[in-house]
Amino acid sequence: MFSTRFTARPRLTAVLLATSLLALPACKKKGKGTQAPGQSKEELEKKIADAKKHAKASSLVDLANKDLSVGRYVSATKRAEEALAADPEDADAYTVLGAARWRAGDFVKSTEFYRKALEINPKNYGAVLGLSVNLQAQGQYAEAADLVTPLAEAEKDQVAPLLAQFWSYYGMGDADKAGAHLDEIFKRLPADDPQLPLVQAFAAFVRPLVGKGPFFVIEGATGGSDANLNVPSGLKYSGAAVGGEFAQVVFNEGREECLIDSALAATLKLAPVGKFKPIDAEGEENIVLIPEIKFGDLKLKNVPAIVRSLEGFNIIGEKPGVMLGRQGLHAFGSLTFDYPKHVLTVTKDAPASAPQGAVDLPFVMLSVHAFHWPAIPVKLGGSDYEFFVYFGGLFSSGLSIARKQYLKSGYLPRTLDNPEDAENGIKILYVDKLEIGDKAVPGIGAHVLLKTPPDPGLGNVLTTTGFELGGYLNGSLIANWKVTYSFSKGRIFIDMGS
Repeated sequence: MFSTRFTARPRLTAVLLATSLLALPACKKKGKGTQAPGQSKEELEKKIADAKKHAKASSLVDLANKDLSVGRYVSATKRAEEALAADPEDADAYTVLGAARWRAGDFVKSTEFYRKALEINPKNYGAVLGLSVNLQAQGQYAEAADLVTPLAEAEKDQVAPLLAQFWSYYGMGDADKAGAHLDEIFKRLPADDPQLPLVQAFAAFVRPLVGKGPFFVIEGATGGSDANLNVPSGLKYSGAAVGGEFAQVVFNEGREECLIDSALAATLKLAPVGKFKPIDAEGEENIVLIPEIKFGDLKLKNVPAIVRSLEGFNIIGEKPGVMLGRQGLHAFGSLTFDYPKHVLTVTKDAPASAPQGAVDLPFVMLSVHAFHWPAIPVKLGGSDYEFFVYFGGLFSSGLSIARKQYLKSGYLPRTLDNPEDAENGIKILYVDKLEIGDKAVPGIGAHVLLKTPPDPGLGNVLTTTGFELGGYLNGSLIANWKVTYSFSKGRIFIDMGS
């Protein structure tokens, strides 16, 4: 897996324009104050000044792109800002800033900069593709697909716009639209492209489902069941009626597709609609359609699922019957896990605003398509510095923070002396305040992760998605809260109670 962030294409137009204008011969006067026909001296001087301005901005953007290609996002940011000082309407400079803020772990500003680039130039290649990735990260699949469609139609020799469409439709569970351009994608995707095995696996899942939708259909307005969180594994789960059989359902936004246990699939006599080899399996597995999963009065119907043994997830106390991945979770308007009361509430429609007493936060799914990492923004100790953390970490503390984000939050380096676990690079300490939205947790036990990367998990996120997470908000803290997910809106609402 690898990360691709779209910035700006190299630009020569402004440079060539500057060169050509500067090479113009001086205009000879034809009588008193006369200039070349149709062009005054002031107009010519303005064209030359504008050309110089655009040439300077272009040169800086090209240098910023080179910085980004080797991970120097601070330098790239500085050059892009200098380009905007020369030319405030340079869409490519804003595109570079969008990519640089993504690399810095600033999802909100990244999205703002991409949108600003598209206000200036709606056809900016890098901004269209970059924003589509950000929209997908927040579950805004339809907007992402619509955004990239004109680019896919105009750029007949490029595979990236078609892939952006494919990932959006795949996330929506729309097999018909996801499969529509597969042949064209494989024509354009080079045989040595590292994305090829991933795209082949996902295409093999889509093809048997074409014509068998719609999938993930919600019937009913609201439903409910029990809500449980296994803190050591981070697994959320609840009871449900699956095709009329009671079973435990695990909710796992970390994976894309849904799974059904092979024994339950046999009990329900679900006939395979196709076979494929998942990216995380050694051999081929069956694809079936679960007729319905019922949570009280709400049903999730026609659910595509991969058949495999779920024995490995019996850490929840029994073997689950189904695992709902992001495709299935995206179909709900909301899922509320009231962990202290052990109550699950699911709705068809997304909430218009945060429930009373809850904070409203962006909920970002950093993705390599085969796997996702959920993230939310936090602040520490009254600092204005905001950074994203993995929501649902497995450390025993409430919070685990990377050294960089800890120090940027205003804490002194000497507080990290003499780590309790020097071998693994962990300092155990007390953080005076954790801020989540406009709410605060006053005092929390924490780990500071001293290494670079902080740990293999965060290192993997950075390597594969290009986004820098600053730590983990762990299950031991989340288990005390009421959490509402709205995957289709890219929002999360957290009620911390008292």
